[in-house]
Amino acid sequence: MGDHPESPLFMDIQEHLTAFDGWLTRRIEEAYDASKDLAFRDLTPERPCEDGWEYRLLDPGCRTPEGEGWSVYRLQGVWPEFLAAAEGERAGPSGSVCGASFDEG
Repeated sequence: MGDHPESPLFMDIQEHLTAFDGWLTRRIEEAYDASKDLAFRDLTPERPCEDGWEYRLLDPGCRTPEGEGWSVYRLQGVWPEFLAAAEGERAGPSGSVCGASFDEG
């Protein structure tokens, strides 16, 4: 039923995936242009296609935002473990706070 190209369910999934592809491409471009990493997650399935995701631009190497369901694209090639080790050598045990910007929907 749901796997046939003419079924309404298939069309809804295709529409959703197409919208996500465009949305994610724009967010990756935004993060790359700002020299940031990208964190994103689904909000709720009931929201309209272009409004169904939340994202944050993170300083390179920052930890994943708090909460469930975050995916992080490390676009700048810096991982939290590496950053923590480097900061530990320079700053001692206190570490530093990473900056983030975000948009909900």
